[in-house]
Amino acid sequence: MSRKITVGAALALALLLVAASIPLTMMFALREQNKLIPNLPELIRKFNALDEIQKSVNDKFYRTAAQDAVNAAMVRGYIEGLGDPESRYLSAEEYQSFNRRMAGQAPELGIVLKYSPELAGLVIDQVKAGSTAAVSGLQPGDHIVKAEKGGKELSIQAEVEPGKAPQAIEVFYEETAVTAEAASISITITYERGGERRPPVNVMLGNAVKSIAERMIETDDGLSVGYIRVFHFFRNTAGQIEAAVKDLYNKGAVSYILDVRGCAEGNLEYVCEAIDLFAYVDGGTGTLATLRYKDGTMVPKPSSAGNNMMAYATGGYVVVLMNRLTAGVAELFAYDLRAFNRDKVFLVGEPTRGISTVQEPFQLASVGGAALLTVGTVTPYGGDAAWNENGVQPNEATPEETASGIVYRISGAEQQLGGALALLAGRGS
Repeated sequence: MSRKITVGAALALALLLVAASIPLTMMFALREQNKLIPNLPELIRKFNALDEIQKSVNDKFYRTAAQDAVNAAMVRGYIEGLGDPESRYLSAEEYQSFNRRMAGQAPELGIVLKYSPELAGLVIDQVKAGSTAAVSGLQPGDHIVKAEKGGKELSIQAEVEPGKAPQAIEVFYEETAVTAEAASISITITYERGGERRPPVNVMLGNAVKSIAERMIETDDGLSVGYIRVFHFFRNTAGQIEAAVKDLYNKGAVSYILDVRGCAEGNLEYVCEAIDLFAYVDGGTGTLATLRYKDGTMVPKPSSAGNNMMAYATGGYVVVLMNRLTAGVAELFAYDLRAFNRDKVFLVGEPTRGISTVQEPFQLASVGGAALLTVGTVTPYGGDAAWNENGVQPNEATPEETASGIVYRISGAEQQLGGALALLAGRGS
């Protein structure tokens, strides 16, 4: 038996079916979109949060927002939210400086100034390791009383009013900057240290960063040691180390100390070039290190079977000095040199920082600059994935060495250098 319904009831039923189909359709669409867009609900929450704050700013903020600055700040905050201290946002200027510095082409004076109320003038607050200022002997606390560039006196004065100090510092940086028009300059700085006027120093700025410092050490017992301090691993570092080893060898060095204390800056490619100077691996077919990316891709860094600097250590021994500020690529340098030459290379000092990750920059066209992101981990020669969990460790002394007073794990800069020399002397270098 058929039963009829009224037009109104039919219309109500149709509307009910349509209403019921909407959430079903949305659920189906959301499920399908989740397959196409991973973490869709999380993305929706992020966009909702951005939309909420943008609406509040548009409605309530008393000025018009500078959108470029807002976008850059959001990118910076996003990267900081990753919780990785090695990843960061680089502004357009910082990215250019980063690229020049990695290429070894970032000329800089290397000092940071601050105002001293006690001296009523500008003093050096920081001296960057390896900078031209550091090589010239300038130190934190030095009171700058005069500076000249090309024989012309600069604006800096011995006495500065407190309110004018920030501007005086900024003008000093501008006047001592290297530009395309003046790619190589000479700056003479007159300063006081401990209230005493010191002889002026001449600081040369050019188109290359000095990655190392070298000198001969002659001990009282006739030991001739070539000492090389490595500040960072840039494109020109390996070439400078190679030239330094040969120069020191010609001056009579029979063994070497490679000092990477405080060294942390550089990239994997350039440090492997430096490692390759001392490591002859399987006739040039071996691997110095391997980079493992997030997706599991493995990128080996092979040996080139190039110059073997160990041949210049006629005594046969090299000591690598390191401390808790030795980090990243410098840790790989120390570890690999010992791994390749366990009977000839010894690590002295303190355990290193313990960073085995690798960073790479990615340009951000939408906001300018770049994201410097940790992209993977590096394993050294031998493939030990846990090589740096607690930092690279100094050598352990044998009972015979302990009896003779040789110590590998040492704190204190002067004691570490002295320990390195004692080690070399004990081995007859």
